[in-house]
Amino acid sequence: MISAALAILESEEQRNELSEFYEENKSRLYSIAFERLHNRQDAEDAIQEAFLRIVRYPEKFFEIPTHKRLPYAVIIIRNVIFDMFSYKSRSNFDELPEELPDERLSVEDIVIGEISGEELTGFLETLPETKLQAITLKSVYNLNCREIASVLNTSETAVRKRISDAYKLINDYLGKEEK
Repeated sequence: MISAALAILESEEQRNELSEFYEENKSRLYSIAFERLHNRQDAEDAIQEAFLRIVRYPEKFFEIPTHKRLPYAVIIIRNVIFDMFSYKSRSNFDELPEELPDERLSVEDIVIGEISGEELTGFLETLPETKLQAITLKSVYNLNCREIASVLNTSETAVRKRISDAYKLINDYLGKEEK
């Protein structure tokens, strides 16, 4: 199913690694897409498009630690689904359910002042989805604004605004004043 994405990659090693990742996770990724789209063909199309977006910046995917690749792929699939809904109808869009594994944000071991990692994780989960995705892609996956814009299929300006707003909300939560 991801043959078009594999064809874009230059090295056989990357093709094998991405193919293996797909084989290991295709059921999970398909179930996420199908749960929201309720259509087999649309779910397959969403996965295909997600992998095409992944290979736009293959160095980012292959630099990500193996245990963080699934959450990265889930974020991309969720955005592809959002784009599909936006394209099909311009009506209000319900938030997609949170499907990220527990390791998507490794703040469990972080304690900032009097705030535990658990409290901070709880707060982060209350952020609007668009801001959480942007800050996750920047902070966890080290993508720049151009790359995030491509993954989220939005403008760099929108990405910068989402990240800025997310940082402001986090700083407010932590009781820091904006400089």
